[in-house]
Amino acid sequence: PSLPRGRAHPQPTVTQAPLVLMGDGLAHSASGAFEGFEIFIKYLPHSTTEPQLSAFFGEAGTIVGAPRLLKDGKGACKGCGWITFEKREALDEALTWNGCAFGGRHLQISKGKAAHTGFRPSLQAAGTHTPAMLPEIVARLVQPSPDGVVVDATYGRGGHTRGMIAALSARGVCHAFDMDAEAVTDGKALAAEERRFTIHHAPFSRMAATLPHLAETPSGGGGGVAAILFDLGISSPQFDEAHRGFRPEADGPLDLRFDQSRGQTAHEFLSTAPRAEITRVLRSFGETSDGAAAQRVADAIVLARQDGALPSRTKEFAALVARAKGCEYQAMHPAKLTFQALRVHLNDEFGECSRGLEAARSLLCPGGRIGVITWKHSECALVVDFFRRHEAVRDEMPQARWYQAQVTAGRAPPLQPGAALVMEATVRPSAAELQANSRSRSAVLHIMKRVEAPTVAELERRLYPLLQWPLPEGAGGHGEGAGGALGEACPAKKGHRPKGVAKEARGGGAGSGGGISKKEEREQRRARKEKKMKKAAKKAKNEKGSIVMMT
Repeated sequence: PSLPRGRAHPQPTVTQAPLVLMGDGLAHSASGAFEGFEIFIKYLPHSTTEPQLSAFFGEAGTIVGAPRLLKDGKGACKGCGWITFEKREALDEALTWNGCAFGGRHLQISKGKAAHTGFRPSLQAAGTHTPAMLPEIVARLVQPSPDGVVVDATYGRGGHTRGMIAALSARGVCHAFDMDAEAVTDGKALAAEERRFTIHHAPFSRMAATLPHLAETPSGGGGGVAAILFDLGISSPQFDEAHRGFRPEADGPLDLRFDQSRGQTAHEFLSTAPRAEITRVLRSFGETSDGAAAQRVADAIVLARQDGALPSRTKEFAALVARAKGCEYQAMHPAKLTFQALRVHLNDEFGECSRGLEAARSLLCPGGRIGVITWKHSECALVVDFFRRHEAVRDEMPQARWYQAQVTAGRAPPLQPGAALVMEATVRPSAAELQANSRSRSAVLHIMKRVEAPTVAELERRLYPLLQWPLPEGAGGHGEGAGGALGEACPAKKGHRPKGVAKEARGGGAGSGGGISKKEEREQRRARKEKKMKKAAKKAKNEKGSIVMMT
């Protein structure tokens, strides 16, 4: 490091101060115990080491513990770090060094700040992945059936898998899935050590096809799977490895695929996709609340492509996106949502999630559980949508009580039980976990349990025709025991109105949607459209005749 420090060098210009630069510098442990006074340092050279920082900042005062550096997947400094001092005087002294020279760079030094979770950011060891909410997952998914079969649908680096295996009995079995070749290599090493474990190099949507012998069906012959875990999104090792192209701040190929052995890279997609398709992807999976930004980023990509200047490296591409989008109001890189959108599209993450959840449900034994860790709202929405399709009828539902009255009166058949789901209360990381693993702050654990009960979707299919209400969109394809047309299941005489149904609720007519198939409904819509067109043509012809007569 070069000296002198402090005012000998001008402060560097910062165009966008990150959220982490604003704070009081007070450092606390997860238990709330005061630890010291912390500074946050930016613009550190990539070659920086903890001993170098200790020697450099030790002149300001006594340091508590070792400096904390943010590192990439190879263990190199990513340009920032934290130091905790024993006394406030040391903190104040270090703050006066803002702009000082260190390793050929000018440092930016400010008071440390807790993350928005209320805890100081934690550091991820290079090339590792800390599993989120592992104790909660083991308690809710594995411990209820330690002798059963469990599945980790997203192996990653095996953090959750190892915890689940440790909670199994000697009779328990664990299967895992992953599309990432590096993850599969890690899984094979674990399988060589653990006879109860098997890794499958396949997307989790292929779960049922890969494990047909476990399904609780006559053809499968198995007893079903006791628990299945999904940890959606991207794992820390994937995010930290520059050659995967997932981080806008890192420099690597513009790839963004989970499985690098198949499919288009992000650069290949952007080199050929129509402008409208690029806009749709960015708007649907990234800039969901800022359509103008999605359009402008897409325009910049197409213009760069036309000029033969479309970047093939992540850092250059991120710079292009930042220039097109402009200032980002959130505390994140302006290109983050563009990278997210491309990743979701290229890996078909949402479609894969929906298919994977359906495959998991088909494998569950009665009482079995599905656990899903989501990290953003769009993932939560997918889980909720899946749950609604298979949600078990609750006795307190007004619809269920009304329909049961019709069953008691002999005006409707009883609902048939099937493989339905109930949702337990969502789980979030504990205070201790947030202190140890700040990356878990956005995680939400959803637990769904299989029960034998009628589904709400089936209740609606039976209930709505009685009330002469149109069926909900897509209601004909979900739930158990749908049978044929609902009009056949609950026939009603012409003009008959079940007890308790108001006249206004009867609706009626071909367009009501009550008890008709989708094909019949399409034909009726087509007939109504043709009738309107003929009526309009006749009206136009009459108006033309009237004009001729007037002339």
